[in-house]
Amino acid sequence: ETYSNKFVRKFKEQPLVPLGAAATTVALVLAMVKMRQGKSKSMNYWLRARVVAQGLTIAAVVGGSYALGQTQTQKDAAAAAAADQDARIERAGFEARMREAEEAHRFE
Repeated sequence: ETYSNKFVRKFKEQPLVPLGAAATTVALVLAMVKMRQGKSKSMNYWLRARVVAQGLTIAAVVGGSYALGQTQTQKDAAAAAAADQDARIERAGFEARMREAEEAHRFE
């Protein structure tokens, strides 16, 4: 799996996380620019925006992980139900073949 494929897959799983990371980066870069310009009020505004963006990103990570875990649990339950159904069908086929064999053996 290449880095770009991995990024696309992860972005599809949790789209808010890369967006939050980008927002955090933008806020941090703008705070740095304002600091170099000597605009302390504006710099403090962007540093606060960075903290908010980081908090929202963490919330997105936790929420996405929880949702992904729920989805995985549902997939596991569906797979178990399908395997159980397959086992029942196989068992029924085996029992039918066994009855046929017993009847064929009885007539001999």
